[in-house]
Amino acid sequence: MDYMLQGFRTRFRRIMRKILSTGDPPERVARGIAAGFLASAFPLAGCQIPLSLLFAWLVRGNKAVSIIPQFLSNAVTMLPLAFLQYRLGAALWPSRAAHADQAMAALKSAGEAWVWSSPVDSLVAAGAALASVGADVLGPLTLGVILSGMAAAIISYPISLVSLSIYYSYRLRKRMEQGMRPQQPVGEFPIPPSGAAEPADSATAVEYGLHAAAYVRADTAKLLVDGRQAYPEMLAAIAAAEHSVDLETYILRADRTGRRFAAALSAAAARGVRVRLLYDGFGSLGLPHDYTDALLQAGVHVAAYRPLSTFWRRGLGRMNRRDHRKILVVDVKTAFTGGLNIGDEYAAREDGGEGWRDTHVRLDGAEPARQLQEPLEATWDRADRLHLSPHAAATPAPVVVAPAREGQAGEAPAAPATSSNVPVQVLSNREFIRRVRVRQAYLHAIKRAKRYILIENAYFIPDRRIRRALRVAVRRGVAVGVVVAMHSDLKIVAMASRALYGELLASGVRLYEYPVSMLHCKAAVIDDVWSVVTSYNLDHRSLLHNLEVGVLMLDRKLAQALRNQIVADIGRCREVTMELHKARSWNQALLESLAYQIRYWL
Repeated sequence: MDYMLQGFRTRFRRIMRKILSTGDPPERVARGIAAGFLASAFPLAGCQIPLSLLFAWLVRGNKAVSIIPQFLSNAVTMLPLAFLQYRLGAALWPSRAAHADQAMAALKSAGEAWVWSSPVDSLVAAGAALASVGADVLGPLTLGVILSGMAAAIISYPISLVSLSIYYSYRLRKRMEQGMRPQQPVGEFPIPPSGAAEPADSATAVEYGLHAAAYVRADTAKLLVDGRQAYPEMLAAIAAAEHSVDLETYILRADRTGRRFAAALSAAAARGVRVRLLYDGFGSLGLPHDYTDALLQAGVHVAAYRPLSTFWRRGLGRMNRRDHRKILVVDVKTAFTGGLNIGDEYAAREDGGEGWRDTHVRLDGAEPARQLQEPLEATWDRADRLHLSPHAAATPAPVVVAPAREGQAGEAPAAPATSSNVPVQVLSNREFIRRVRVRQAYLHAIKRAKRYILIENAYFIPDRRIRRALRVAVRRGVAVGVVVAMHSDLKIVAMASRALYGELLASGVRLYEYPVSMLHCKAAVIDDVWSVVTSYNLDHRSLLHNLEVGVLMLDRKLAQALRNQIVADIGRCREVTMELHKARSWNQALLESLAYQIRYWL
C-alpha cells in the first residue's frame, strides 16, 4: 500500500511539474484553479470536468490545472456538499422552500441515473429527476450551488496566486543559488528581410488600410519626435495663422510650456485670428483662473470638456468619459495630432522639461485638416464655455516667456522625417458611436502583417482580441515587438500591464521597457508600409471611455522613419524575458493581478 501511495505521489509531482513549467504566469494558473473550484460546486459528476474546461477558457486560465479540484468532489462528498448548498440556498430563497429530504432524494435519483458509458442519456435522466421536484427544490439548490461556487472561486484565487508566487520565487532563488541568475538583455529587434517585390501603393492601401476609400492625400506629412521637434512646429504654425486656430488637448499646464502656447494664442487673437482652446476638465485639473482669464481677455475662446464642477448634473458615468485627444488645426490647412499634451513634461530636459518620449505628426493639406477639424467641432459643441472669473484683473499683465533653447546635437534627428502626397485617414471615436474604429484599424493591419509588427504604447493593456491577433501573427512567422514604459507616471496602470507579460511572452511577443524617461508614445508600424500615430492607448479606458483620435498613414518613407525611431528606442531598452518576469516577488505578482482586475476603471 505504501509503495502504491509513493508511486502515486511521484506521478502527481511529475504531472504538476509539467503543468507549472509551461510558461504560464502564476495568475493564469490561479485563474485555472479558481475555475475548477467553481465547477466542482455543481453536484453532477459528469458535468464538472467539461464545466472546468469551459470556465478556465472563459477566464483565460490554465485548463489542465482546472481539473485538479474535481478530485476533491466524488461520490462520497457530493451528497453532503449538495445538502449544505441546499441549506444555504433555502436560507436566502424568497419563498418557502421544500424540505431537505425531497432535495436529497432528487439528487440521489440524479446520481443513480448517471452511467459513464452513455453520458448524454445520463444527463437527460438526471435533469428529469431534478426537474420532477419542481421549483421549490431546484430554486434553493441552484442558488446554493451558485453562491458556494462563487465563494470557492473567490477564496481560492488569492490563496492560489500567493502560494504559486511564493513557489515560483522559491524555485528561482534556488536556481540563482546554483549560479543561474537571470540576466537582463539589452534591447535588440532584428527586422526580418523583405521577401517578394513590394506591392504598389494602391495595392498596399487595399491590403493594409481599413476602408481604403476613406483615405485622403496630405500634401506633406512630418513625423515629429518629442516636444523638441513638435512644439516649435506647432508654435510656428500658430504664429503664421491668418484665419483660425483650434487647439484641443487633454492636459494643459500653466507652466513654462503652457504659457508659451498661451502667448502664441493671445498674439494670434490680437491679429484678428479666431482662436479656440478646448481642454479636458479632469486632465487639466488645477489649471489656475488667471491663466484662462488672460486668454479670455486676449480674445481667445476657451472651453472645458466636462469639468468636475459639473459632476452634480452629469453623474459618475458621464464624468468618467474624458476628452483624450490632442489636435491643433490652423487655417483648416495645417493640422497636428499624436500623443503630446501641453506641459513641461514633454519639453526637452535642456529646455527645463522632463524629456518625455512621445511622437506627433504634422499634416499639410485641406482634406486631412478638415478630417481633424470635424471631431474637434463636435466636442466643442458639447463642452462648457468659460467666462471671466469675478476676480479677473481689469487689465491683464502681458505674458512674458523666455525663448526656448536649442536642443543638444545628437539627441534628436536634425530634421523631422517628411514625405509628400501621403495617403492618410483620420480615425476618431465619438460618444456611443465609432467607439472601436481605432482598434479595428489595428486588428485589420495586424492580421495582414507579413514581416514585423512594432508597437510603442504608454499604457499597454490590450484586450483579448488584440492579444489573440498578436499571438496568431507570431505563429505566422511575424516578428512582434512592443515597447512599454519602465517608469510610468501611473503606477497602477503599469502593474495591470505587467500582469499580461507572462501571456504575451509565452505567445512569442518580445517586450521592451524604456528606461530613459517616461514613454508616452502611442504609435505603431507594420511591414514598412502601414503606420499610425494616435492619442489612443491600447487599454480599456481608450476603448470604452475616452474620446481619441489617430492618423493612419500608408507611406513607405514615413513608415521606415517610424520603424527606425522605434528600433532606436529599443536599443536603449532592457528586454523583458520570461525568466525575468517570473523573478519578480510574489507580492508584486499579486498586486499586478489585482490591478488587472480593475482595468475597466483605470
